[in-house]
Amino acid sequence: MAAPVVTQQKAPAETHPPYPTYEALRAARQWVRPAPTSGQLLFWPLDGPLDTAISVMSSPSNPDAREPYYNQSTGTWHPVAKLPITEPKVSSITVHVSELQDWEETWCDAHWDHSDPDAPDAFEGVEWGTLRNVNEDDERDDDGAEDGDDEGEGEGKPQLLRCCGMARPRGKDASVVVKPARTDGEEDGGFVTVHDYLTVVHPWLMGLRGDILGAMGTMDGQDEPLGEDTDLMVNCNALDGLRMDTRDVWIRRRKGDPMCVLTWSVRELNGSSK
Repeated sequence: MAAPVVTQQKAPAETHPPYPTYEALRAARQWVRPAPTSGQLLFWPLDGPLDTAISVMSSPSNPDAREPYYNQSTGTWHPVAKLPITEPKVSSITVHVSELQDWEETWCDAHWDHSDPDAPDAFEGVEWGTLRNVNEDDERDDDGAEDGDDEGEGEGKPQLLRCCGMARPRGKDASVVVKPARTDGEEDGGFVTVHDYLTVVHPWLMGLRGDILGAMGTMDGQDEPLGEDTDLMVNCNALDGLRMDTRDVWIRRRKGDPMCVLTWSVRELNGSSK
């Protein structure tokens, strides 16, 4: 019997200035990822300022061996800071948080069955009304159902606004654009470095930490956010759609714990990013 043919995945082709955007590569179905020598080495807790929070791992699968991203004694950033964060290089990245993208849909799914005011087992404190500033690009109807799922429903039907003491999380899909930092006189055509990315995204995420805890609480079936003392880690396997993990889960996943991989697969089924 002939030996099986093994097909190896090719590394992404190197790009040259002017570099494409992250989104252009994705739209063209070209491979783009965190660079193994930079982006994949980030140990990124969502806690505290940039110069104390982040460290750099010796390898993507060894979170126990780390160096500080900022050296307090010398006042210098780690050498990885100047490297491109992606492979291949890109000129910009539009960043979302997957948990926030999915939050409203997940909340509607969690509360829909017990929020009908006419149902005999309806929960108290349910509030219905008119939704405002609805995103026209939303793939779901205002009532939380997929487009086309409820034929014949007229416009202006009251929508679920509050249930179980929690308001419907509207307009939480925030985004931020990362571009290369420029000095005076520098021309366009640069690529996004690790430091470009972290200096924009880390403080932005810190400002969203409360919403992230709320979204993760909803995903875990709770009617309240995760505790403020939750140790959050940024999972940047996809630099345009960040995900959050608790610290212990993130470390176990980096070390190859199969149960963490399974947990992640189930979580994606329950609330996949758009």
